[in-house]
Amino acid sequence: MTQQLGLFDRAATALDAPLEIRRSRRARRLILRVVPPHTLELVVPVAARPADVSSFVARHREWIDEARREIVARYSHDAEHLPARIDLAAVGESWPVVYRSAAHARQHCRVSSGVLEVRSRDTQRATAVRQLRDWLLRQARSRLKPWLLRDGAALGVSPTDVQVRLQRTRWGSCSSSGTVSLNAALLFLDPSLVRYLFVHELCHLVSLSHSRRFWAAVARVEPNYRALDRRLSDAWADVPLWVHER
Repeated sequence: MTQQLGLFDRAATALDAPLEIRRSRRARRLILRVVPPHTLELVVPVAARPADVSSFVARHREWIDEARREIVARYSHDAEHLPARIDLAAVGESWPVVYRSAAHARQHCRVSSGVLEVRSRDTQRATAVRQLRDWLLRQARSRLKPWLLRDGAALGVSPTDVQVRLQRTRWGSCSSSGTVSLNAALLFLDPSLVRYLFVHELCHLVSLSHSRRFWAAVARVEPNYRALDRRLSDAWADVPLWVHER
């Protein structure tokens, strides 16, 4: 496998974007995709041959170049600057953001007089981003969980638990035990997409797999689910880069 990955590493050298290579025992074919927010990922089956990897990269060079251009256009500005404003489309709220030193005061990130104030002990971007991420999680837990439970009650279903986290690749999920997990980044999306994601996960309480029974349950609540599902897949572009930083 070292040889296989080396081949792709050489092919990827020309890419001006992050690239991750993931070997997968479950994958049956080579898959090249953008992992939110800005990483190009190649999924390599464990049985893939070096020649197959090289040929795959060559065939998809145009797609790779286009993905690289889109990433640079979308994130080059965000990567250098902290947000001056945060818009949470899901709940129709927006705040200008100010950053202040807290060398001799308690650190916090909170709304005061219509402004989101971030106080941190130094001027490093990472410190302010941690404050913003913690604030976003608090907002999401107070807004998304009650919203999901209201929609569940309307559908006659109830999750055993609701968890809200910041996830890189999933908007939401439902476990076999009935726990629904939500991505705090849903707050940046249009309310119609958030509602569809809720319907999707709540219907998994009826059918855990993506079976005909499951999609029939979704369609009864949201007949336009196919279009909404496509929009949701593309909605990662609406999430600011700082949300994904660690």
